[in-house]
Order: sequence, then C-alpha cells, then structure tokens
Amino acid sequence: MTYTVLARRYRSGAFTEVIGQEPIAKTLQNAIATNRVAHAYLFTGTRGVGKTSMARIFAAALNAPQAVADCPQPEDKDAYPDEAVQARMAQAVMRGDDLNVIEIDGASNNSVDQARQLIANATLSPTGQARYKVYIIDEVHMLSTAAFNALLKTMEEPPGHVKFILCTTESHKVPPTIQSRCQRFDFRNIATAQIVKHLEHVIQSESIEAEEAVIWQLARIGNGSMRDALSLLDRVIAMTGGGDDPISLTIIEQMLGLAPQELLDQLIDALAAGNPAHALESTGALLDRGIAQDQLIESLIERLRQMMLIVTCGADSDLIELSDESKRAAVERAAHFDAAGLVYMIALCENLQRNSKFSSSPRALLDAAMVRLALAEKMADINSLLTGNIDSKKKIRPPVIQKKSSPRSSMSPPKQTVDNHRSPSTSSDRIEHQRAMSLPLVQQVFEHFDATLIDARRQEP
Repeated sequence: MTYTVLARRYRSGAFTEVIGQEPIAKTLQNAIATNRVAHAYLFTGTRGVGKTSMARIFAAALNAPQAVADCPQPEDKDAYPDEAVQARMAQAVMRGDDLNVIEIDGASNNSVDQARQLIANATLSPTGQARYKVYIIDEVHMLSTAAFNALLKTMEEPPGHVKFILCTTESHKVPPTIQSRCQRFDFRNIATAQIVKHLEHVIQSESIEAEEAVIWQLARIGNGSMRDALSLLDRVIAMTGGGDDPISLTIIEQMLGLAPQELLDQLIDALAAGNPAHALESTGALLDRGIAQDQLIESLIERLRQMMLIVTCGADSDLIELSDESKRAAVERAAHFDAAGLVYMIALCENLQRNSKFSSSPRALLDAAMVRLALAEKMADINSLLTGNIDSKKKIRPPVIQKKSSPRSSMSPPKQTVDNHRSPSTSSDRIEHQRAMSLPLVQQVFEHFDATLIDARRQEP
C-alpha cells in the first residue's frame, strides 16, 4: 500500500480544523451563511499555514455544504444533491481530483495562452450536479504579466458559476489590478504552542511515543509552518523505524545536525562562571561533533534569548517556548545573568554571525567572541577602574548621565572628575590606578563615555 505523508493524511477537512486561522474561517463561514460569497479571493501567507487547505474546504462547502462539518447549511437544500453525492464530491475536492474544482500550478501554467484556455473553459457550466466551477491557482505570483492582463476582464466580471481562489506566498508580486478584484485574506504564522498541540495529537494517533522536548523542538524548527513541522516528524519517525522506544532529543540533534543540548549547557555554564578556558573547550567540543559554526551561534542565540525572556518576563510567560523540564533548567541558569548582560551577549553573537560570513578566519572570531562573552560579566564599571578597585563579580551597568543646571558649550568636551573620597591616596593605589588607566579597554571605555556625554549635552535645550 502506498504511504501517505503525515502532512496530507492529517490535512484539515473543516473550517475550524485549519489551525491558527480562526478569523478567516469565521469570515468565510459567514459569507456562505449570508449568501455574500465573492467571485474572487486572494489567500496570502507563508508556506504551510493552510492556504490550499482552506481553499479546498471553501470549494467543497460551495458545492457540497452538507458534507463539510461546520459549514452553514443553505436554505434551499433541495437545490443540492443528496448527502451521499455531496460526500463523494467533498472527498474528491479534498483529494484534488474533482472535475469542478480545478487546481492550477501558477509556476508551470504561466503563459498567456494557458490563461486564454482557462478563460475559455470558465464559460462552460459545471458538470454533474455541482453549482459552481472553482479555480484554485496556487503560487499565482508566478504568472507572467501578459497572463495577468489576460485574466483582468474575467476576474472582474466572471460568469455566475465561476469562483476564483488565488494562493500565493509573495503577494507583493501580484499586480494591484488583480488584488483590487479580489477579497484578500492574510494567513498568519501558526503559534508554536498550537503546533505542539497538533503534533501531540498526531503522535498519539500514530501510536508513537516522544519526549516533550522533542515535540517543542520540532515545533520551533517549523517556524510557524505546520507542514514543515509535520514533515520533520515524518523524518524522525522514519529514522527511528517506528520502534517502541520514545523519540529522544538526541535523535533530533543527530538527524538535523543541531548542537547537543548537553554541550550547549556546558558552554553557558562556562560563560556564567566567567571561565574563558572552559568556554573555549566547550566550543571546540561542539565543533568537533560536526556542528557548523553558524548553527552553533544560532543555537547559542536562541538559548540566550530564552534566558532573557525568563529574566525579563518571568518563568510563566507564554513567550517561553520550552518544555517543562527544559524550562526548569533554563530558570536555574538564568539566575546567573541579568537582562542587560544577556542583551549584550545576544548582540555580540549576532555581530559575530554577520562578520563570520566575510572573514577568512571565522574560527578566530568565534574563539575571541567566546572569550569576550565569558569576560562580559567580569568587566568593571568606570568608577571602579578609576579607583583601581576592580571587582570581578560586579556586572556592567550602563552609565547614568546627569543633567547640569548650567549648560556648557556643546563643542567643549566635559571634564573628567573623580570623587575625592574615592581618589587614590597611597602610592600603591596610584600605581594600580595608572596601570588600570593604561589598559586599552579602559581607554576605549573613556572615549565611548566622553562621546556619549557630548551627544547628551548637544541634545539639552
């Protein structure tokens, strides 16, 4: 028997089954209930969010309303065939082989001659007992300019039995003249939590066991696309062979080439402890596993983001897309950081990711960034550097700019002042002070601080 992939086998068959698109489903249901169905629709959104599924459900509801579970029932039921015939029509529409619901691939039928053939066929009445002939044009933005122009008149005033449903992932490539003749519906990306819920339903229906962290990882990688998440689940099931053992996170990491969570945890622990040596060792261990540098940086950014959300919004926030066990571990690690430090670390990783693409020595940049991340929590503030009292446990705080009552000239740089009670008094303090002032890092900090003060004074009224 031919195997059907999960994305097709668990395709939505009713309006409310299209996950994450409830407003669109409600609008189309109301249009059918009030007999205000337009002649042309434009469904736009990223891949795998339900555009084609919604188009098929809508087409089935127009010709076989009693076969669609949540479709409003028309008043003139006698004008439709009996329920058995409607059920067969709806099944044919969902399979994509109904004669009155014509699905066209815009990429391979984009010439003006094919558009003219479509116009000629549209004048013919629907076959059998169907009331409408529905044209679903997928990836409509791939049509040529001449094909779009040929469709203009038919799109504006089609025959009464013809409905158009245009689907596209790039609505900006559809001419405004076509968009103005359609009712446009923008399909949203599906929330990770909703993808997780549907994956759990599929896994249970397939009699397969999987760790909770695996389901959340697949949902995050799906990135708002249900089809992508189901395709990944299909690959995972094929890799495990559908055995009795639960699908573990290790299998996902091996299959997709993701950074192992254990080594990532060791790297973050090294950064929290301010240990550059251990940070470099953990980085080397990740690269030795065959993890690409871009993948490593991306995984690290995601882990830092999750901890930033925990520190900023709390562990119970819906923004944290982690399983319960992973969330507890992230909360423990987030306790070693503050929000400002995590924001700085994320920005540094993003800058590293951008610069590595144009560098002839990306590994050197990666190692330097890991050392800098490990030392980020040990950098002293400006006052400590001035006095020589460098506290390795004190975290960076942004400088506070005080406004003066008497404004100075915007062109004259501010004087550097040091509190008398904190100025070095003994010879050893002065030596330590001079040593700190000679560090390149301190000089860069002062230059940045002075520039910030000058900009602030220029903005004073």
